[in-house]
Amino acid sequence: MPRLADATTARAKYDDLAAKVKAGDLNVDWKALRLNARVGEVYGDYDPYDAAKRSGEAYQKGDYEGALKVAQDTLAHNIADGDAHLAAFSCLQQLGKGSEAEEERKILLAIFDSIMKSGDGKSPQTAWFAVGIREEYLVMQFVLEVQFKQQHSWKQDGHFYDVVQVTDKDGKDQVLWFNTDTDIALLQRAGDTKRHIY
Repeated sequence: MPRLADATTARAKYDDLAAKVKAGDLNVDWKALRLNARVGEVYGDYDPYDAAKRSGEAYQKGDYEGALKVAQDTLAHNIADGDAHLAAFSCLQQLGKGSEAEEERKILLAIFDSIMKSGDGKSPQTAWFAVGIREEYLVMQFVLEVQFKQQHSWKQDGHFYDVVQVTDKDGKDQVLWFNTDTDIALLQRAGDTKRHIY
């Protein structure tokens, strides 16, 4: 399992990459941005899971401005948060802000591409690299459009994985592999026995 940078170093790397994205440069190393966001603990006390829930509830009620504000608050903490970009994209579409929605779509595609080009998800050796569970669900729901069935953890050759059973649109069962080294390393560093949701 690869060693992670300390939180301060990772945060500095995140800040540098995030500044480039905010300036309009989408050709950054998105894997590094995603990883350093997680290792650098950019959310602090902010709960992105709760924020996604609040944004989703507002969206379902037709409060697109409110849902967008929550998504933007999340992105202010972590510009590599795929859930928040997806929420912002959907809200901006509903609000008729096409050009802003297109910018969100481009970032979302860059995040998706960063994850998907890390492997094919068919084996431990070709597992997709995810920095947390939320990225796994983002891939399953909005890239692959598969239905989650069950998941278990697996360790092989010094690496850790989530092995996820899903059902595709044709009703066929598939097994997806996600590399979870980042999750496990952060848990070990914190001496935590619980799996973080981020």
